[in-house]
Amino acid sequence: MILTSFCNNIRTMIILDLNNKTINFVKEVSNAIHDGKIVVLPFDTVYGFACDPRDEKALQKIYELKKRPVNKTIGLAVSNIKMMNSLTKLTSAQKEYIAERIPGKFTFILKNEAGSSISKSCVQNGTVGVRIPDSELILKITEACGGIIAQTSANISGQLNCFSLTDLRQQYSEQFLSRIDLIIDGGKLDNVSPSRLIDLTGKSPKEIERK
Repeated sequence: MILTSFCNNIRTMIILDLNNKTINFVKEVSNAIHDGKIVVLPFDTVYGFACDPRDEKALQKIYELKKRPVNKTIGLAVSNIKMMNSLTKLTSAQKEYIAERIPGKFTFILKNEAGSSISKSCVQNGTVGVRIPDSELILKITEACGGIIAQTSANISGQLNCFSLTDLRQQYSEQFLSRIDLIIDGGKLDNVSPSRLIDLTGKSPKEIERK
């Protein structure tokens, strides 16, 4: 465990090295998310922010950190297709299409089921972006958080994705970094890329270019 204090009057940020076998990372991260904290995790794609998708304050904090336009939603990661179905009520065709691609680097745009308890920050025009990451750690964390977390890339909007903590530090000022509650350092992520966006709200799947 590394406790990093950037300067006086700025609270301490916790960085945990994934190579430290004595730490229960699932418990550390899930407890932090349950407590309304912001976490940075090494996803199967890029380093990303994660929080409780029902916690408006935590989600707003992510918007501020990323300098993300408020008209852009924050995606969701779920632990399995059953949880995805509870959010969206998948058709048989959608289930078949998704089952062939999970876990993996795909984010599926789906119609949100009415009455869902997730924040409006994760819903746009009645749709949500949902993925099942190809990462045992992330899936265990997600399951420990009730099967769902809010997640989005940890870069500042419009800038390059972060594949290491070095990338993160190059983008964020020390003051902004200190607002992140917990960072899991998984080292440099190799051969990775953002997930592909697949719109499943129409008659046939349609890939959407990331902007």
